[in-house]
Amino acid sequence: MAAIHFYIGIILLAFSWIMNGILEGARTHYFFFFLWVGYILTIDGMLVMKRGASPLTRAGFSYLFFFLLSIPFWWLFEGVNLRMQNWEYVGSHKFGPISYFLFASLNFSTVIPAVLTTSEWVRHWKWIENLKKGPAISVPSKELIFVLGLCFLLLLLCFPHIFYPLCWIFLFFLTEPLNAKFKKRSILFSDLSEGEWKAVISLAIGVLICGLCWETWNWNSDPRWVYHIPFLGFFPIFEMPILGYLGYLPFALELFSVTVLCWKGKLPVDL
Repeated sequence: MAAIHFYIGIILLAFSWIMNGILEGARTHYFFFFLWVGYILTIDGMLVMKRGASPLTRAGFSYLFFFLLSIPFWWLFEGVNLRMQNWEYVGSHKFGPISYFLFASLNFSTVIPAVLTTSEWVRHWKWIENLKKGPAISVPSKELIFVLGLCFLLLLLCFPHIFYPLCWIFLFFLTEPLNAKFKKRSILFSDLSEGEWKAVISLAIGVLICGLCWETWNWNSDPRWVYHIPFLGFFPIFEMPILGYLGYLPFALELFSVTVLCWKGKLPVDL
């Protein structure tokens, strides 16, 4: 099945990547969004050509919701980072507050569609499709998981120098009980409790692919982000210390959980 948006994505991805690499001075804010839109269209188009359907073709115009949800979703982590101070944006001083907010929000909008679309692509790799059920995890009550999430957030805010890794999991523990309560898809209370690990593995690999792209395209960009990670800030791959990539794994789970919670009906992502 032909997927015109695959070819549009390839062109947009290649053009934005090249321009962000060869131009001098502050320029990344012009190309980063289009770089990621090109990536998303390319991966989505690959799904259409392989399987005849994709998150974009299933959702149609509603696919834009993923972009809109990404904006407050990532600004939440920016708010938490005011306390942690784990990363900063070099070159942000070149923008006024309004232009910075608008450019940042535009770039943040690509996070959820990139991770979910990549994860669906991974989900249909042959070896993942052939996976048998794994060990089932006995999950405590919804109330206990929710309280645990609140405790994680409290520890993170009170002792950010020590408990900063909890930034990438606390939200998952807050939203999963709500998904279960409202009878929505829940990784904890449905998938893992039944020994079904395919979605978790697909999200983990999908977010690592996106994470490597984020860090690759951030390197030598202007503006760009840099990290200040206590105790674990050694052996960076691009800007990210190697152990920092582990944070992407639970981040994918909370990203999926939040999206399920906010989406009306069944999520148009085949995980």
